[in-house]
Amino acid sequence: MTKLFFIILSLFLIFNAFAGGAKISELQKEAKADNDGKLYLEQTHNLNAPNAINPVSISEKSIVGGKSFRFEVNHGECGQEPKWSDCENERERSELYYKWKNNEFGKTKNEQWKKEKWYRFFVFIPKEHNILAPSSTSIIQWKRLKPSRVIIMFRYHHGGLYFDMNGDTFAPGVYYHLKYDKDMREKWTEILFNTNWHPDKNKGFMKVWIDGKMKVDYKGVANAKIGNELNLRYGMYSSSLDRYRKAFNETKHKKRVIYFDGVRGETSCQKLLNDKKKCKELLSQKVQVYKLYRPHNWNDAKKLQRYDLKTSNKAAYKKSKN
Repeated sequence: MTKLFFIILSLFLIFNAFAGGAKISELQKEAKADNDGKLYLEQTHNLNAPNAINPVSISEKSIVGGKSFRFEVNHGECGQEPKWSDCENERERSELYYKWKNNEFGKTKNEQWKKEKWYRFFVFIPKEHNILAPSSTSIIQWKRLKPSRVIIMFRYHHGGLYFDMNGDTFAPGVYYHLKYDKDMREKWTEILFNTNWHPDKNKGFMKVWIDGKMKVDYKGVANAKIGNELNLRYGMYSSSLDRYRKAFNETKHKKRVIYFDGVRGETSCQKLLNDKKKCKELLSQKVQVYKLYRPHNWNDAKKLQRYDLKTSNKAAYKKSKN
C-alpha cells in the first residue's frame, strides 16, 4: 500500500512539474537564441487556456540551434477574456504573440503597413498530430488592429498546408494549397513569406516559398485601408470545432501537436537569410500552377476529395473589403 502511494505521488509530482508549459522568459530566451531578427516574442496569447496541460514548451527536436517550440492543444483547452470567450465560440488555441523591433535597443511596437517584410518559419508535423477538419486550424496568422481582423493565415486542413488570404480582409476568400500532409509528417518544412502589407492594388504584393520553391506570387491589395498596425501570432488556433464533432460524430477533440523552429523576421531577404545567391534564386522563380482549395461542402468534408483542388495559371484576384 505504501509503495502504491509513493508511485501515485511521484506521478502526480511529475505531471504538475510539466503542467502549464514553459515560462514566457524561457520562451523569449530561446527565441533570441535562434536569432529572431526584428521579431520580438511579447507573450503567450491571452486566450491560451489557463488549465492547459502543456500549451507551449521547449523541445530538443530542432533544425535551427538545439531547441524548438512545441505546441499542444487538447480537448477543452480554451480561454476567456472580459469581452470574449473561446469556450463559448467553439475555439481552442495555443499561440505566441509577437511585436516588431525597429532597432536593437529601441522600444518594440506593433508592425506597420506599407513596408517590405520577410519572414521565415520551420514547421514540423509529428505523427501524433490530428487534423480536426472540417473545423479550421490556423498555425500562423497576422491580424490588423483597430478593428481586430485577420489579414492572412497559414492553415493546416484536409490535404495539408494552405495559404489563406482571409475573408476578414479580402474578397473573395481563397486557400492556396502549398504542401500535402503526407509530405509534411515527421520532417521539417521551411516557409518563407514576403509582403509589404500595402492596401494599394498597384503597390501591394505577397509571395510564399515552401522548401525553397515559390508557391504564391500575388500582386494587388495586401491589406485593408484601415490596417496600418498589425501583429503576428503562431502556434495552433482551432475554430468552428462543432463542424468536426458533427462530421465525425465525436464528443471530444483529438490532441493536436506541432513544432516551430528558427522563426525570424527582417526587412529584406539578404538580412533574413544572409545568402545573396539564394535570395537571387528565390526572387527569379515563377509559379507555373496554383492549386486552389474549393471543396463542394466546407462544413461537412471529412477528407480531401479528388476534385477539391482546382488549378489555375495565375493568382486569384482580390479586393479589400474596406
